[in-house]
Amino acid sequence: MKICIAQTQSLKGNVQENINNHLNIVKRAIKLNSDVIIFPELSITGYEPKLAKKLAKTIDNPIFNRFQDLSDKNQITIGIGMPTTSTDDIYISMLIFQPHIERVVYSKQLLHDDELPYFSGGTRQTFITINETKIAFGICYESLQRNHFINAKQKGADIYIASVAKSKRGIEVAHNHFSNISKEFNTPILMSNSIGFCDNFLSFGKSAIWNKNGDLINLLDTENEGLLIYDTELESAEIHQLTIEKGKPSDLEILFQIYLNGKNDLEQIGIFQWTDNYPTRSIIKNDLKNGVLYILKKNNEIIGAINLSEEQETEYKSIDWKFDDSKVLVIHRLVVNPKHQKLGYAKALVDFAECFAKDKNYTSIRLDAYSQNTRVIQFYKKRNYLIRGKVHFPERAHPFYCMEKELIPKGTA
Repeated sequence: MKICIAQTQSLKGNVQENINNHLNIVKRAIKLNSDVIIFPELSITGYEPKLAKKLAKTIDNPIFNRFQDLSDKNQITIGIGMPTTSTDDIYISMLIFQPHIERVVYSKQLLHDDELPYFSGGTRQTFITINETKIAFGICYESLQRNHFINAKQKGADIYIASVAKSKRGIEVAHNHFSNISKEFNTPILMSNSIGFCDNFLSFGKSAIWNKNGDLINLLDTENEGLLIYDTELESAEIHQLTIEKGKPSDLEILFQIYLNGKNDLEQIGIFQWTDNYPTRSIIKNDLKNGVLYILKKNNEIIGAINLSEEQETEYKSIDWKFDDSKVLVIHRLVVNPKHQKLGYAKALVDFAECFAKDKNYTSIRLDAYSQNTRVIQFYKKRNYLIRGKVHFPERAHPFYCMEKELIPKGTA
């Protein structure tokens, strides 16, 4: 059996966008032949106690149906973090979707003092059994309470999974605790932590897996989303993690081949947005030289790229842009290697671009998209990019739509 631990960053209170991100991550886990995937504490809303009452849902809410559909169609068990409601009570819960089985909820039983004003404690332990392996869950604070683990172990747990949202100090404590207790009770322990800001702290990642001897067999970093997949038979764990960084001149040949692959893939479906004269090797070389080409890596393999700069095409002057021209970031030449497409990697690159722009106080982002590439246009529309007009570029039979999105720079909201 393969158990996937997801390390994710949630957008504060943005349930729909977080669901979309979760679905893309589940699809990656499916492609990696995972039988189970577990997300961090309150991953659908972010760990935001003050928002929990407003955002809480019942487990049968239809917004979760897509998780059940993925579970049914792909024989995968999915555990997501969500505040749930029952009568007048709000709980810190994990919603568990199993193939062709009624979904269940596990609610955190032992609450930290800071959580008591916002949440009630659950009353029972939940287990799932897959391939005769019994799995128990703990949510953050309670997973560090010895009695919680012992109770699960006494009821037959073979594996214990902790879904958490922990700071740097909290992770240091957790790593020490899980190492000791997995060794003492001869039980593998898996921990899924978030990254990014939660409530009033920075969640520190370092999702990890300990074997039954208490040995740390692998972990993720502190800054990036990723997957950690535990093979129960081999007792090993593989990292599948994305990083985005500036490209180097030495990356030129790999990157140019990815652009060629992207061009060929589009042409096979009748989309001729790139030509033999764009993008060329010299264009990519110049992007790298100027430090404006950012590369997407999956486990150190380059799988995509995006150009982020203030350079605007001459043709843009004919467009009636809405937002101030003085501080504009422009996206050029976004590409994902075709063999890695449809797994949310283009979204990861645009997420990075938007965070980059906000950090540097840009007021808007601009780009152009080929009018015949309807899938890409819809992708940007869903992210609130608006069409401002169209331009023509050489060697293309159809126009490009110029699109724009307003940004609220950090510190001004």
